[in-house]
Amino acid sequence: MRPGGEQMDSLPYIFIIGFNKTATRSLHHFFKGNGFPGVHWDWGKLALAMQQNLIEEKKIFAGYDDRYRVFSDMTFANYSIHIEANEHFRIMDRDYPGSYFIYNTRNMENWLASRINHNAGEEHSLAARSRSIYNADDEARLKDIWRARRQRFEQDVRDYFSGRGRFLEIDVEKDDVCLAIGNLLGMKLDCAHWKVHGKTE
Repeated sequence: MRPGGEQMDSLPYIFIIGFNKTATRSLHHFFKGNGFPGVHWDWGKLALAMQQNLIEEKKIFAGYDDRYRVFSDMTFANYSIHIEANEHFRIMDRDYPGSYFIYNTRNMENWLASRINHNAGEEHSLAARSRSIYNADDEARLKDIWRARRQRFEQDVRDYFSGRGRFLEIDVEKDDVCLAIGNLLGMKLDCAHWKVHGKTE
């Protein structure tokens, strides 16, 4: 059931703008369990559609916004480009006024380790693709690149949303995620749906 039995059109748009490996999949399932239709990654097609919509000067989530209300893991990576479409949060805010933003984060070093270990050993792992993109064979160098990109993003997000409502920054390793999101949205959510999904060992 959706919160309070609302129709989808009455539900707000919620943009989960944390990077992958910061519980994006867990948040997707949490919202889904609470009745919010959402899209998570979509095998990279979400990020690609966002980029194409920007080129064509359409609303950034055109093609998805009539079916979903929660959007997460807006990334695409092959061996030549790594799109982190969460960086377009200003455009999301412009195109969908009144929407909510959740910046989900975690300890930096834990996040870097999780990214490095994601599908580790597989030919097409994120680390393998990223080393090709950045021409960085050294793992320490790759971590430095990811760390710097996240730090720039965090500063931009905090500057942009400073003093604004409808924004939540949450540490998924330490904070009460269910309570914090419920307070953000002003509604009671079923915390039984907050579980870890897609954990990298």
